[in-house]
Amino acid sequence: MRITLSKEARNDLLSIRDYIRDDLLNPDAAQQTIAALKKGVQGLSSFPERGTSLDTILPIHTDFRFVLCKSYRIFYVCNHDTVEVVRILHNLQDYMRALFIK
Repeated sequence: MRITLSKEARNDLLSIRDYIRDDLLNPDAAQQTIAALKKGVQGLSSFPERGTSLDTILPIHTDFRFVLCKSYRIFYVCNHDTVEVVRILHNLQDYMRALFIK
């Protein structure tokens, strides 16, 4: 399967890197975290259904799935031959607001 990242997901990766590198003053951890997240995203190409359906924790139907990677959730949707990564959010972030409120 082909992997695409939304504009928001690309911005999420940059924000995560910048926060860990600049605010936490830990460039090595930033590099390791981004590498792990990219590996998690790439892993979706061979087994996209491995993630948990967001339906399991929401009372409404949604096509979103997610996988856990370090302290983050990679949210994505499967569309025929493509996996679109929609957001990459820290476990403590309000993912409902990030995913559904613009």
